[in-house]
Amino acid sequence: MKHYIERYARALFCCVTLVLSCCGYSVRSLLPPHLRTVAVPPCQNSTMQPGLDDQFTDLLATAFNSDRSLRVTALEQANLVVTANITSYARDASAYDTSQTISTYDLTAAVQIDAEDQVRDEVFFSGIVSERVSYDPAAETEDAAATRLMQALASEVVRRVITAW
Repeated sequence: MKHYIERYARALFCCVTLVLSCCGYSVRSLLPPHLRTVAVPPCQNSTMQPGLDDQFTDLLATAFNSDRSLRVTALEQANLVVTANITSYARDASAYDTSQTISTYDLTAAVQIDAEDQVRDEVFFSGIVSERVSYDPAAETEDAAATRLMQALASEVVRRVITAW
């Protein structure tokens, strides 16, 4: 009988611990309630790599749409305006095969992000976000890898903006 009570007490303790450890979990947005919409004006490109600005603008808007925390809207109707300036883009050899031929490149990019809260007229988030991807030039073009890089960068920007509060 004593053994039965001890097992019951342990099981009850585990259940209470599990319930209490989940108390902080929420499916609500981390954003302040007054932020419901976002605008993504055309990005700037301070690099020598052409076309990154247009591509990143589209991918950033798509990333915000996919996240669903904020609805992408026109600049005049937005609660939050996210401006971006791509400040760096680089391709560097990162691995060589036995014949000293480049077998892997790393692409890196950084973007200066400024998110302005239009309701409170204050800076919501400001910072530099960077990403890196690797690619095999025998299996993928630099343009395809650059698209993956810009997608990863856009996703990281959204994550940083959404969790900035």
